[in-house]
Amino acid sequence: MPKITVSKFFELNEAKNNALKIRRLTGLIGMENDILGYDINRPGMALFKYFRDFAYERIQILGKGEANYILTLDEENKIDVFEEMLSYQIPICIFTYNINPPESFLEIAKKNNICVIISELKTSDMIRGIESLIEEEFLESFTIHGGLVEVFGVGVLILGKSGVGKSEATLELISKGHRLISDDIVEFKKLKDGRIIGRKNEYIKHNMEVRGIGVVDISRLSGMSAIRDKKRLDLIIELEHWKDDEQYDRMGLFDKTYNILNTEVPYQKIPVRSGRNVCILIETAAKNYRLKQMGYNSAKELDKALIAQIEKKKPGIANNY
Repeated sequence: MPKITVSKFFELNEAKNNALKIRRLTGLIGMENDILGYDINRPGMALFKYFRDFAYERIQILGKGEANYILTLDEENKIDVFEEMLSYQIPICIFTYNINPPESFLEIAKKNNICVIISELKTSDMIRGIESLIEEEFLESFTIHGGLVEVFGVGVLILGKSGVGKSEATLELISKGHRLISDDIVEFKKLKDGRIIGRKNEYIKHNMEVRGIGVVDISRLSGMSAIRDKKRLDLIIELEHWKDDEQYDRMGLFDKTYNILNTEVPYQKIPVRSGRNVCILIETAAKNYRLKQMGYNSAKELDKALIAQIEKKKPGIANNY
């Protein structure tokens, strides 16, 4: 089962410049607790001491309603409720609207190794923010050997056997202003809306292995404008050594796809041999993909024009075409 730690939750938030507007109230306590999903729970019923179906394993959010109810309790009842509720293995509690929890709540949370944080966000904004922040961490993933590059805004996955020239093509694309997401290993996740998102490998980051040179860090070599951490997958290009006995597609009338995470992604195979500029071919494929997305297919338009010309000159033949 996918999971992240509370510590990872904070890392993701910091990477977004503290998008959730949070601060810790319990120091480093509970930082290694596991978060098992991005679903949240409002523990209103738990504050009434009703614990049947209490979703304690989720992120707990306490907003104005919960805070106002807590204010109606005397100190003895507060402690009694807090002791029972916080005896469950809750990963993290979040108080919204900048509401400070009672000191007794913090003390009992610390005793039970539960992280407590406060946010200035409204509860509804916090719920949306948490889903946006950590949703990808819990989605089905797929890892593939290849390189992911953004070319003219198109997310292009470059595949091919070792030695075919993937890294060289990627380097040339970067030198022309395109951006690297990941080289050699790419992790893909499928969002709920069906999009496939590829992202850098956490260990390799934006390093590339170039035969004869060694490992190079693209973020330092070419600057931050040459990299991205993640990108939607739009097009897959497979490079292969040219085979004289193979009939390669010369028109492009029939679209091919490659299945990743049960999603069909546009796919093209490009044969490589001396004299072919692979970088320009990949750029052309990316621009052609964008044209198709805009509703224009060059091959089909030419095909229609040829058929129209044949029908005009030789209608008898055209009917059998």
